[in-house]
Amino acid sequence: MGETVSRRDPFLYKILVYPIKSLPPVELLEATITRRGALLYDRVYAIVDGRGRYVNGKRERRIHLIRARYGLLGAERIVVYASLCCGREEVFELPGDKGRMERWLSSFLGYDVRLVSDPEGGFPDDEKYNGPTVVSTSTLAEVASWYPGWDISQARLRFRANLEIGGVEAFWEDNLYAGPGKKVVFRIGDVVLEGRNVSKRCVVPSRDPFTATATPWFQKTFVAKRPPLRQLPGDHNYRLAVNTTIPAGQEGKKLRVGDRVFIVSKL
Repeated sequence: MGETVSRRDPFLYKILVYPIKSLPPVELLEATITRRGALLYDRVYAIVDGRGRYVNGKRERRIHLIRARYGLLGAERIVVYASLCCGREEVFELPGDKGRMERWLSSFLGYDVRLVSDPEGGFPDDEKYNGPTVVSTSTLAEVASWYPGWDISQARLRFRANLEIGGVEAFWEDNLYAGPGKKVVFRIGDVVLEGRNVSKRCVVPSRDPFTATATPWFQKTFVAKRPPLRQLPGDHNYRLAVNTTIPAGQEGKKLRVGDRVFIVSKL
């Protein structure tokens, strides 16, 4: 089923953070900006192998089979309720249960992994433009309509954006990108953000977020239907959601669901 967003002006409709990179998200009503311009709790932990490489959906299909929900107890305290597919739920309080969760993950994956943490900056998908990713709810609904059996929740879990903008048309977020080397300054409530890039997508969105089953002709369908970016003529067009940065000096400010969104300038 779809979701109805009735307001006509751009506003912040959803906030999603991913406490452990590549695992499921938690939805918040407000999010705090950290010293390094990230959202508190977002990708604060990551799973890495013995060579320090991320164990993520791009490299490890089985990561999709891990379920997780969270209790957020403080800047560095996270309770993880995790299970494998429909198996028994295990409870880990991080950082105290870090070693036990590492053993649990290693047993499932069949090789040794570690949990690494960075409470201030996290482990963003785009390390250069490390602020929250932004997409419109209408965009997710439109993309979902391209694939049989999808609803908006499928698109949401596949593309894994942090901030959803309501009250706008599909692909409105492309207005937050001005082209290579440029930036669009915009505000969500009291927080100033800079739109810097439109995210190149990998294989992850093509897979069912619960089973890892690939959607046939996913990328070909996406590229054919996605409106081209005027700022990138001739680009491969396999992009979705705007990468941002948050300028310094905004530590402790909050984004709240319902905040209005304003474009300030394009530089």
